Amino acid sequence: MQKSTCFFNKGFQSNDTAVTIMFKAQRVTKIKIYGPQTQLSSLIQLLHSLKLVHLLDHKKTDDLDIGKPLQESERISALLVKIHSLLSSISLSTGKQEKVPSLADIEHNVGVIADEFSALHAQHASLQNMIAEKKEIAFQLQILHALELDVASLQHFQSLVSFIGTITTSEGLEHTVKQISKDYALNLAQVRGSHYIALFVPTASSQAVASIIQKYGFKQLNFADLSSYTGNVLEEAQKVQVALSLFEKDFHHIETESQKLQLQHEPFLRSAERFLHKEAEKAQAPLRFAETKYSFIIDGWVSTAEYQRLKSALEKEADNKVYVEVLEIKKIDKIPIIMKNMLLVKPFEFFLELYTLPSYKELDPSFLMFFTFPFFFGLMLGDVGYGIVTLLLFALLWWKMPKARALLMVMIYSSLISIAFGFAFGEYFGFESVSEHTGEILVNEWHLPLHLETISHGTEVETVYSFPRLMNRLHGEMEILGNTLPMVLVLGAIIGFIHVNLGLFLGFINELMSHGFKHAFFAKISWYVLELGAALLALSSLGMVPVHWAIGLGVIILAAVMLFIGEGVQGVVELPSLMTNILSYLRLGAVGLSSVGLAVVINENLAIPFMEKGGIFFVIAIFILIIGHTINIALGVIGPFLHSLRLHYVEFFSKFYKGGGIPFVAFGEEK
Repeated sequence: MQKSTCFFNKGFQSNDTAVTIMFKAQRVTKIKIYGPQTQLSSLIQLLHSLKLVHLLDHKKTDDLDIGKPLQESERISALLVKIHSLLSSISLSTGKQEKVPSLADIEHNVGVIADEFSALHAQHASLQNMIAEKKEIAFQLQILHALELDVASLQHFQSLVSFIGTITTSEGLEHTVKQISKDYALNLAQVRGSHYIALFVPTASSQAVASIIQKYGFKQLNFADLSSYTGNVLEEAQKVQVALSLFEKDFHHIETESQKLQLQHEPFLRSAERFLHKEAEKAQAPLRFAETKYSFIIDGWVSTAEYQRLKSALEKEADNKVYVEVLEIKKIDKIPIIMKNMLLVKPFEFFLELYTLPSYKELDPSFLMFFTFPFFFGLMLGDVGYGIVTLLLFALLWWKMPKARALLMVMIYSSLISIAFGFAFGEYFGFESVSEHTGEILVNEWHLPLHLETISHGTEVETVYSFPRLMNRLHGEMEILGNTLPMVLVLGAIIGFIHVNLGLFLGFINELMSHGFKHAFFAKISWYVLELGAALLALSSLGMVPVHWAIGLGVIILAAVMLFIGEGVQGVVELPSLMTNILSYLRLGAVGLSSVGLAVVINENLAIPFMEKGGIFFVIAIFILIIGHTINIALGVIGPFLHSLRLHYVEFFSKFYKGGGIPFVAFGEEK
């Protein structure tokens, strides 16, 4: 775990006396780099390769203008546009990388690749159009065949008008047409679920017929140029199908060639894209700098531990023509933070990135979440079988989903703790015991440490062998002030008291570092005074301590006054929240009880009655177990995850954590 410095005396100054404290972001130094324009390009290359400086964007002033991009900027941007265009047509990803030699080689290769893709796309589009055209012609010939027409029927006649198209219904159509004109020819057919009509009437009756058939939903069919198909329409349709199959073969060949081309060039294009993004970042970096006619100025932040290495490298590169100035850190500065936790703790930074990063002055709670989040999750899930299943699932996802590895590693830790709590509770897929017969086999032949136990079911007594446990989560109870309470709920309240008070202590440390002892005392110690007053009031009212209840009330009033001094009206308004926050931790036990309760219902009420019948019912029981426990595992992952996250974000973080931190993004670092 990292160590860094914090400041107590004169405010937030970089040159104050430092003491080492855990859980804090790494110390950074604000710098300003001055150099001549002749060294700009080489120094940008150096800064990009070092990956040490978090750049600050310069805002134009009367004295200092914004820098101009390097000469290659337009050339790089144009190449990136071409590569993005080419990649947009590539649906494959090999995951391979290629070494990119130079900008000139990229320019040449991209041009060649673009020509290859362009030629292939042109052939692809041409074949696509021809296939669509042939399909339409084949379909129209099929319609003519169904209507018992030939291609000649489509030509224009002086004495006849043809109506060839689709209708929604043909009921009563012929009778209606007959009333208008006794001279007509009508053919009906059904093709691909649609009703088609071919109606020929004398020209004199055409307008009346046109008006009538509109009521039948008639839509004229626009035929393609079929003048070259003079033979039998069925034979012509078969010829078109043969030509169509040849075009489709060519089309599939083009698609195969396209895939080969994609596989061949995708690694280079991806690698070139990454290379050009880096080059574009370097080429456009001067837009973030200040410049004069002969010099440039760079503002930024660097890790204090790396400052000397940066300074030496810059001076060596520029032959001591560059000057690095350390600036005083002011309260208005937005200081970027570098979180460098241990490898095991680092995945828990995900929760801070999801919520908000700590500010530079705040403690980083990642290390605490490393212990508490899996502990809360495991306490709620708390089953050996469920823990093993989720462990295997998250391990598989960790391997398959590299981008989600931080979260999945957290869930792997949580599954391991779930297994540990499962042993503590003696729960294995909701089973806490086995039958006497099975238990004797496991004890005598497998030498498992099960113990004989009798369970009462009303008037019936059952003998079982129970799994070893430290605590019975489902049936364990405690007597408190004459009331019987589930043991896990009491445990949740105790954990809540400890966790909330830990948050208050961290809040005291944060306030001490940021605003000094006085503000920290009134803003955070007042909560401890409030707890003392509440305890005295409750215990004295129950006669458990020999003090008057008014003393406890007086301490509570004192705490309210202290809180008002420290946090104002908002602090006083939040006085009742302390108890509700602690009681909120009862969910640690309640969620676990609901999970084990559902598991017991699945096992004892649904599956076992079928098992006892034997035969095909045994298969049904296995099916019930698989479906039931799959649902319970899904609920057992979602519920504990969300509740554990809520306890941290709402109950814990609210006592000390404000966030709002800016991530340290080094120039040249992979995004």
